[in-house]
Amino acid sequence: MVNRMRRKLLCGLASVGAVSLIAAALPAQPVPARDLWDFPLGAVGEPAALATEAGVGLWNPAMLALPADRRWRAGVASLSTGADQGVEGQLVGMAWRRASGLTVGASVARAAVGGLVRTDTDPQSLGSIAYESLVASVSAAREVTPWLTVGAAARWRHGRAELETRSALAADLGLLARAAGWYDARLAIGTFLWRPGREAEDRPLVSMAADARVLGNASDAELRIGVAAQEVTRGQRTRATGELGPVLSGRFGPVEARAALPTIRTGGERLTRVRFSLGLHLSRFVVGIGREDANVGLGPLYQFTFSSFGK
Repeated sequence: MVNRMRRKLLCGLASVGAVSLIAAALPAQPVPARDLWDFPLGAVGEPAALATEAGVGLWNPAMLALPADRRWRAGVASLSTGADQGVEGQLVGMAWRRASGLTVGASVARAAVGGLVRTDTDPQSLGSIAYESLVASVSAAREVTPWLTVGAAARWRHGRAELETRSALAADLGLLARAAGWYDARLAIGTFLWRPGREAEDRPLVSMAADARVLGNASDAELRIGVAAQEVTRGQRTRATGELGPVLSGRFGPVEARAALPTIRTGGERLTRVRFSLGLHLSRFVVGIGREDANVGLGPLYQFTFSSFGK
């Protein structure tokens, strides 16, 4: 048993090392439209490090892993903001669990800003300005011990800001630790858009979350309380930005609700946001809606998710 666990762990570490070497070999150039990935696509209401609603492990590759009673899972997510911001995002992906216990997956995510117009000295529009980004991911995750799941992802990102376009590869890591006998406590850490050795140019994100069951004794009848945090490296000339706040989630039968109250820190400024989502579990389908309010006069952010799984 011990040798088998060691082999699983070594396989996971080998996969992580391979994707890291791929990303490190790329040129040190920033990709346009990086700020579009500051929006929590597929993770409104859920902590990014623990997000499973869309089922593709975008923010934490370890969350891709499927339990032994499921063979596959497919999911989509759509995000949009008010007209003042004009940001929209789409996510689609699928995961397969192999007989060995390894879960492999692929996903494509897109984020863009609409309504940007080009003008000269005259206020009249001279056409639209493209500002968008695309991320394609290939991921793998597996349970290496009964309490630890690890994951890795190789990503290709393309960004466009008007006439400027650029692409890059990234290598991301994630883990999920779970103590089932201690209030079913969970601790998750994941990276997003990490280019080893190029952190100053490309602002990787690190997300962390921990929660525990305080009421109930099953996944479909419980109340969980926890905390979530994120940190983004802003580069050599600007300060890091991050968020920290409590999270609350509960499920009673087919209905699941989540709420979060993160405080966003950007330089010396702080802003409290309110996020909440509602999910409905119907047989092999999960439908979710979510909303985020900035509380500073900005328009709200809305999200829709849909996923299905097979046994």
